[in-house]
Amino acid sequence: VLRDGRTLAIKVQYPGVARSIDSDVTNVGALIRMTGLLPKGLDLAPYLAEARQQLHDETDYLREAAQLQRFGELLADQPQFTVPGLHDDLTTGQVLAMDFVPGKSIETAADAPQDTRDRIARDLIALTLAELFDFNAMQTDPNFANYRWQADTGRIVLLDFGAARDIAPDVAARYLALIRAGLADDPAALGECAEAIGFIGPATQATHRSQIIAMMRDVFAALTAPQIDFADQTLSRRLQRQGIALAEDGFIPPPLPIDVLLLQRKFGGIFLLAARLGASVDVMALLRPYLTPETAES
Repeated sequence: VLRDGRTLAIKVQYPGVARSIDSDVTNVGALIRMTGLLPKGLDLAPYLAEARQQLHDETDYLREAAQLQRFGELLADQPQFTVPGLHDDLTTGQVLAMDFVPGKSIETAADAPQDTRDRIARDLIALTLAELFDFNAMQTDPNFANYRWQADTGRIVLLDFGAARDIAPDVAARYLALIRAGLADDPAALGECAEAIGFIGPATQATHRSQIIAMMRDVFAALTAPQIDFADQTLSRRLQRQGIALAEDGFIPPPLPIDVLLLQRKFGGIFLLAARLGASVDVMALLRPYLTPETAES
């Protein structure tokens, strides 16, 4: 669509999608339970309720339009990112009108020079930290399709803000405390922070608690490296094996708050994208501004 010499992108919701959410989620929940793959004792109901609410949010295009504008303003002074401009006079609850911003699939950057791939990953990790600790608002869906890359300008195009949501300041504060405890390699503090976030609970067996804390210490040890080579899957594979072993030993994670679940999804997605790009990033340099001087020096 052309308007005043500008190309528009129009997102139109398929009729009936929003009305089918509740029944679709109920059916998915029934199928999951039928597989018998759920850990014994895990209550699926709260997760289904949150999934249902998120899908309703994502089908409200007026809500997405407001988030699109919000992130456009938040990132207006960061030229490494481009957020499409909104055409609010053409936007409704089922139609979203915005500027069309050209770009290639973010995965095509995997063929770019190493320094370009490193910069893209660094910028996205920095954005994730800013969303958590500066904006207290995050686009929580790290689907690769939500990122485009402009080879000529080097900019990253950010799309699809239907999953954007506020992050409670107390949740961000708990994550910051966890990072400080991890970088200080303080197992006791790590356990307290992990429990405050919800990774473990008072009923978690002592052996499982120790294993989870040991896994966290591995992650934070890797973070202190001058550069993290995301193409090296040694640590992630080891953590995967340890996670499977925990589940097989009967570990049942406590019900996680939705903010934590979505944050973990975002972290995991950005990690996978950095790995797909084969990037190498000094993550500590990005974390350091959020830490106290004492923690940064340690």
